Amino acid sequence: MKNEQIHATLLALVGGYLLYLAWQLFDKFRTGTQEMPDAAFILSILVFTAGGIGVLVWAFSIWRRQRAGEKKPEREEQPDAAEEPGEQKKNN
Repeated sequence: MKNEQIHATLLALVGGYLLYLAWQLFDKFRTGTQEMPDAAFILSILVFTAGGIGVLVWAFSIWRRQRAGEKKPEREEQPDAAEEPGEQKKNN
């Protein structure tokens, strides 16, 4: 369980960093200090934004799955379906 939490945290950091890089690219595009053609710059901004959001969604799904696993109580053993409620197993 602890490894899944660390995995989700690291993925969230990566997703945040990708969004930060997209913001930096957007800021350079907005101020006009880019060195690439506009189409390539816009495409790279979209790729980094989509990648960052995708990684954050993946991290959230791992975190949610891990949290759901912690909340489920252990199931008690159910009696066999063939047995009647009043009957008990006989040891031969």
